[in-house]
Amino acid sequence: MNADVDIGGVIVPITGGEAILRREKREIGILVAREEVTITHARYSAGEQVAGAHVHHQHTDAFYVLEGELTFEIGREPETITVSSGGLVAVPPEVAHSFRTTGDRPARWLTIHAPDGGFAAFMRGVRDGVQVDWDIAPVPSDGGRPAAEAIVSPRLLSPATTRAT
Repeated sequence: MNADVDIGGVIVPITGGEAILRREKREIGILVAREEVTITHARYSAGEQVAGAHVHHQHTDAFYVLEGELTFEIGREPETITVSSGGLVAVPPEVAHSFRTTGDRPARWLTIHAPDGGFAAFMRGVRDGVQVDWDIAPVPSDGGRPAAEAIVSPRLLSPATTRAT
């Protein structure tokens, strides 16, 4: 995958990366894999469930939407939040969350795990057919922390646009 992302006049190239999954309806690649942070790029068709409800104990899970829409269920309440291109959702430890693509077109986004929490190894395990333990757990019986602890910005700058290269 090669694309440029125009975020408010700043061009950010998304090139190459480590392929994890390449299918018609889903595409995932690792762009950065370090102990401090892992960043992945994903593309899913419209109407796809991406992740069921879960929590992380030791890392923040953030999502920056490049194209399309993602709908999140966040917190013990839970709150439903839809974010389109240019929007960000950052979910701190112990806040339950799940998400899916919505709208009538595919969605593309960056996922940022800080610190990594074993996410890169987990993604490689998915690709290689190996189960890898990492910082993910079922939602606790009390529902975890409230949705208000997440950071939600429907748009950080002007709407993001992409140009295939």
